[in-house]
Amino acid sequence: MIEANLRTSGILLAGVAGGVAAGMFGVGGGIVIIPALVLLCGFDQHRAQGTSLVALVPPSGLLGLWEYSRVGCVSWRVGLVLMPGLFFGAILGGRLAQKLRSRPMRQVFAVLMFSIGVWESFSAWRR
Repeated sequence: MIEANLRTSGILLAGVAGGVAAGMFGVGGGIVIIPALVLLCGFDQHRAQGTSLVALVPPSGLLGLWEYSRVGCVSWRVGLVLMPGLFFGAILGGRLAQKLRSRPMRQVFAVLMFSIGVWESFSAWRR
């Protein structure tokens, strides 16, 4: 019983942390979309994050989207154009992920995250 409660509490805390990250940074597709909007489309960081939330609305992004929209940091047109690509890309990505074993999948993710981290770090001080 105690073990089940600890697990449930851990899951809830993970959900809260994920929600905070989604609201603050537009996590998920935002790991790819936000750098692309900033570095390739010339959006400022806040507009890129707010715009990514248009495509990542249910459920974690809804309140973050509301806050970014409230202060005018959302490009609705770009967000709506991103949405179908994310929808079909998620299906394709899920299928591709099923073909990879756990360790190579983790390695690919680590390389992606490291590369984006380096890219964001250098570009944050360059502009």
